[in-house]
Amino acid sequence: MTLPDLVAALVTLPPAEAEVIIRRCSVVELAALRFYWPFWARPKQIVPETQWRSFGMLTGRGFGKTRAISEHINTEVQAGHARRIALIAQNEDKTGEVLVDGESGIIATSPPWHKAIWRGGHVEWPCGAQAFIYTPEVPGAFKGPEHDHAWLSELTEWPASSRDVAFSNLRLGLRLGKARMLWDSNPRRRHPLIRYLLDRSAKHPKRHIVIRGTTYENAANLAPEAIEEWIAEYGGTQLGREMLDGEFLDADDGALWRQEWIDRARRDMPGKLARRILSIDPAISTRKGTDRTGLLDMGLGVDGQLFVFADLTGKLAWEVWGALIVERYVATRCDCVVAERNRGGDAVVANLRACARERGLRVEVLGPKAPARHEPSTIYVREIVARGAKETRHEPVASLYEKGRVSHLKGEDFGELEDVMTTWEPSPWATSPDELDALSQGAWELAGLGDAKPHPSVGFRGLEKMGRALAKQAPAAVKRGAASAVIGRLGRAQWGSKL
Repeated sequence: MTLPDLVAALVTLPPAEAEVIIRRCSVVELAALRFYWPFWARPKQIVPETQWRSFGMLTGRGFGKTRAISEHINTEVQAGHARRIALIAQNEDKTGEVLVDGESGIIATSPPWHKAIWRGGHVEWPCGAQAFIYTPEVPGAFKGPEHDHAWLSELTEWPASSRDVAFSNLRLGLRLGKARMLWDSNPRRRHPLIRYLLDRSAKHPKRHIVIRGTTYENAANLAPEAIEEWIAEYGGTQLGREMLDGEFLDADDGALWRQEWIDRARRDMPGKLARRILSIDPAISTRKGTDRTGLLDMGLGVDGQLFVFADLTGKLAWEVWGALIVERYVATRCDCVVAERNRGGDAVVANLRACARERGLRVEVLGPKAPARHEPSTIYVREIVARGAKETRHEPVASLYEKGRVSHLKGEDFGELEDVMTTWEPSPWATSPDELDALSQGAWELAGLGDAKPHPSVGFRGLEKMGRALAKQAPAAVKRGAASAVIGRLGRAQWGSKL
């Protein structure tokens, strides 16, 4: 009986009859069965034998992704389909610990008659096939080497500053044999690389396969107590939906910002800036349950493009954020600190003065219309008093993002800020997160949103437009007193707001 026939018999027979067959198997047959992955795997863990180019597993934790891909690579090596394999996790240590030496790694899952071993810093099989370890932390290492298979693990843990370059370099080097990419990851909200892979799969589902699954599908191999604790702690939360349910949470329909607006406008650091500021929305304290201090490093390019250079938001004590602002203000040649004083009042400027005095600097408060400028000995502060509904300040900033007028600096980690931006929905009871307030007040300062005033002639232009509209009406219609028709026409032309 061949191994596939044996497996087919075992999975279809009643347990008692299957046990009889197993008892009759030789030691060699039992060893072969032990390392025959299709017998042990769930259907989702078996990589199909079709003409795919990439195969990904985006699932909850503990699904069995590592085991599935390790088994497939060993199978491909034995079949002679894989000779040079690239192994990449978030860093070099993790690649070795999990993908190679882990309990579900390549060495543990390789059969005794074709055992993989470490040799000279890489993995080698008896047939001569080799697997090489790389790290996305050094994306330049992908240039030059060629591979026929590549395993990209835990993509959401790759460093944001180098993941795009590492991914591109790897793809260009994947050009031997079948040139196939395998990847695995847990979801992370609006992760750009995961979104790209999912979009590609949606367009070409047979060429780029993506398997979705939950932690619970592998419950038979996990400790029941652990699963119970995870459900109790994370069930129903965003983290639980990602880490347990394997959901990729992308867009919120009611949010003011869209992730695609942010992604398409990312830029490198400009060579020259017209302005650079720090925007702060300070929390009252750092006690548990209190807000965080929103603090952003922002700038204005000479071409009028707004930039967000860094998100420094956190649970920051007053002396900490004060010293941080002074140090960064001097180091990056800022011209202004935009500070909300709703909760802190005069204490915000007083704190900055105390921290600046230690550096031999002075603090000067600017008037609402006073121009800001960089001066080495002075820190200028523009105080903001937020009034009215938060969305009235956020909506113009969201509009700037939609038009591509605001760029987040490439390579910086804005995960938390972008999560807040793309999930916050305005409503009468919604509180606005501090980093969002800091973003909006900084954008208002740099874009001059508060300076826009209607020209006195606007009202007269409206009267002129009304006159032209009336003149175009047929005399009969005017005689009939068709005022409603004219007003309707004006409304369609979007003139009503100016009349």
